[in-house]
Amino acid sequence: MATARRERYRKQTREEAKAVALAQLSESGTAGISVNAIAKAMGMTGPALYRYFASRDELLTELITDTYRDLAETLAQAVADAAPADRFRALARALRDWAKRQPDRYLLIYGTPVPGYHAPPETTEIAASLMRTIFDACATVGEAVEADGGGVDGGRQQPLTELEAELARHLEGAGPWGPGEEPGGEVKGRALRTWTRLHGVISLDVQGQFTGMGFDPSVLFEAEIDALVRGG
Repeated sequence: MATARRERYRKQTREEAKAVALAQLSESGTAGISVNAIAKAMGMTGPALYRYFASRDELLTELITDTYRDLAETLAQAVADAAPADRFRALARALRDWAKRQPDRYLLIYGTPVPGYHAPPETTEIAASLMRTIFDACATVGEAVEADGGGVDGGRQQPLTELEAELARHLEGAGPWGPGEEPGGEVKGRALRTWTRLHGVISLDVQGQFTGMGFDPSVLFEAEIDALVRGG
């Protein structure tokens, strides 16, 4: 019973430390995260908190894995709740909504890399599961276009572009897929274009780069979604 109490206290202390770290992140960015400052805010000494996190990098890893996991779960739920033809749009909108609700966490994983920090394997594994959701949603775009007879030449299979062929070669066997599940170069190309273009708009938006330009960034975002669905 005493062991269970200690474990509960340890978990509570770690969660409190992460909450304080997120507040520091909001105020000063990743450079402002300090184990000693977190300990002071919690009424502890620095050495005492180091019993819960061996280093700042360990604390950052916890924040990053929590953030990736939260985003992955959010996108997976959005896709699961949508009809097949709507999954791509649902994923894109859920990504923007999540980033707008918590821009500091968004920039933690998609902003400027933390100098000297190297992500451990567990963070890349979670990021891979997130990408699997994106690939699956991108695959439904092609299915919807083919069902409508859309696309070039009425939806008939087109030769791979140079980018798609390169991705098919470079990423063969390297993604989060089981046997027989790996998508082709066309879906990989669409997923890469989707990820870069949506993040381009979202990153500018959460950093306030559209402020004062006189238009609603959500309109631009929806236009990007429409263009990606059309293959533009």
